[in-house]
Amino acid sequence: MKNSMQLKAIIKNVAKSKNISAQIVLQNYMLERLLERISSSRYQSNFILKGGFLIASIVGLDTRATMDMDGTIKGLKVNVESISNMLNEVCAIEM
Repeated sequence: MKNSMQLKAIIKNVAKSKNISAQIVLQNYMLERLLERISSSRYQSNFILKGGFLIASIVGLDTRATMDMDGTIKGLKVNVESISNMLNEVCAIEM
């Protein structure tokens, strides 16, 4: 992807072709990219995905308006600092 205008055009086209809101397509794209980064990180075995986003991904529901991603952290200290450090590291991964 070269720029934000290309991303917007792709999202608009996907939304139109699937007859769903562009906002839902964008939200799903962002959550999927975060998951891709988590799966490429050293935290991949510490993060357990669960909830609506997982179910929608498994059964292929494109129209579910999932606003968040539910997960559990295992094997790591869970406090504001450690989670912040983990997310900063994960989000810094180039894809």
